[in-house]
Amino acid sequence: MVKIRLEISYLPGVEDPEATTLHHNLGILGYYSIDKVSMLKVYEMEFSEDEETAKNMAKTIAESILINPVINNYKLIVLGE
Repeated sequence: MVKIRLEISYLPGVEDPEATTLHHNLGILGYYSIDKVSMLKVYEMEFSEDEETAKNMAKTIAESILINPVINNYKLIVLGE
């Protein structure tokens, strides 16, 4: 069994509305020293395949279902077998 993590984020220069709202609200609450907030979606999947097949499947899933390549990028991390 192979465990893979997909981390999905916005591309540089693309506005992250949830992070922008959180940053604004943190300022209202007095947390002025926070310069930047970013949001990251994380998916962990366990595959009953060999590592190479699992990586290819996770890549296909990310690129065809989970991300919009115009605004998102992703990182694929193999966590182990």
